[in-house]
Amino acid sequence: MIMMIEHCNAFIPPASGSLLHQCSELACSQSQNNEITTIQSNRDISLLNQWANENKIRLSPSAKISLTTGDDYGISLIKSSKKYESILSVPKDVVMDSEYIRREWYEYLEPALDYIRESGLHESALNFVLMVRILYEYNLERDSRWYLWIQSLPKTFNTGVCMDDVELDCLPPFALALANFERQQWEVFQKAYEKLQETPIFVNRVNDELSLWAFNVVMTRCWRYAQDSDDGDDDMVRPIVVPFGDMFNHKEPPNVVVKDSDLFDSVDFVLASDTVVPNHHHDHHHQGQEENEEHSVGLFLSYGLTNPHRFLTVFGFCDESMPEVFSQLLFHNPTPELIDLGCNDRSKMVYRTSDGGISTTVWDCILYTLLAQVPSEQEEFYSAHITGNMEEKLKFHRKYALEESLTLRNHVEATANEFRDFVRKIDFMSEDERALHPRLELIRRHNHFLYRIFDKVRQRIDNRAQTEVKRRKEAQSNN
Repeated sequence: MIMMIEHCNAFIPPASGSLLHQCSELACSQSQNNEITTIQSNRDISLLNQWANENKIRLSPSAKISLTTGDDYGISLIKSSKKYESILSVPKDVVMDSEYIRREWYEYLEPALDYIRESGLHESALNFVLMVRILYEYNLERDSRWYLWIQSLPKTFNTGVCMDDVELDCLPPFALALANFERQQWEVFQKAYEKLQETPIFVNRVNDELSLWAFNVVMTRCWRYAQDSDDGDDDMVRPIVVPFGDMFNHKEPPNVVVKDSDLFDSVDFVLASDTVVPNHHHDHHHQGQEENEEHSVGLFLSYGLTNPHRFLTVFGFCDESMPEVFSQLLFHNPTPELIDLGCNDRSKMVYRTSDGGISTTVWDCILYTLLAQVPSEQEEFYSAHITGNMEEKLKFHRKYALEESLTLRNHVEATANEFRDFVRKIDFMSEDERALHPRLELIRRHNHFLYRIFDKVRQRIDNRAQTEVKRRKEAQSNN
């Protein structure tokens, strides 16, 4: 089965807002009781290919690990290849599957998992299982089968859970809620981990820094499947980590998809389409010869759609190539009709990033809400939607073009101004102050990216409203 990857970091709002906490920068503590106080060594991928060969992981000769920026790596294609050609194949016995680990270690994990459920984080429980396994393997050092892969992992992260108070104070509300939720999960996981004492899977040298690192490894480098459990626990997500497969970065649209099933012996990453790698020729006259320089094409998975706040706070990057972003329109206690119209579908409640285009679903939900003042027309509009009568729906949108434009504009303008104000807040800081908070530049880029998009949406709405005002004036004068 070919599927798109959904990483395991969907935002699950906590049951109570009282569990949300602001986070502060972690200080490196002094060594006490033989705690590990620093992450050992820098990121080292030099032996990753060797480790892959030893574990029968197959990377296509047409692909290679490549440096992207700074200390970030990805996978690139260096030779033109056809659709569905295998780029990477990872045997299942190398994959860290949280459900299999839970079954293997259940007698040790049960008290901790019970605590996580009681804390209202039931759907995050298997993330904790992976975190425990990462810590366990890290502590084994060279005795771990995954030692060289662990050495290849990032040692620092720009995720929301790592942001200090100043950085958090520059996040817009959606991003701040996600960052707070990540912090909530980590704090609960820390307490749950203490319940593993006196078990063979407990690492007594874990301190905050190592715990936070392991949490980030799990949250940024795994994805999830729908849980298919023999014990009927179908509400849990099933995160897995695919070593080496975690080297694929994100982009929309992706050019790599995953073939996987519980029936398969491996997780395979294949090209989503024919991919051409151009060769560029340089004529070096001073050398009197022509040199053929082989170029490469970056290979990407999709980490999910439309939510840049999630990319920032969960993964620690800003994706400015997104074709669409979530409109941030929320409908409290929506009716079944509004849900049918798509108000809860964040893949449809979107704005186009290139020109501020507004999805039909957004307009439908805005208009249906407005038509509550005219119940008979609201019913007619909904009926046209259910029956697929697009012409009838369009008549309503034309009739109320000004009203729905002005209604949506209020939200769009307020949201755009919010992003603009956060950008200005960072700009007003001194260089010295910004240097003390290294994630501010990333946060600024995120806020400015979204400001530009919402401002385009506002301009599009203004043009539509002005056109409708002009039309109505002309119609009135003709009468």
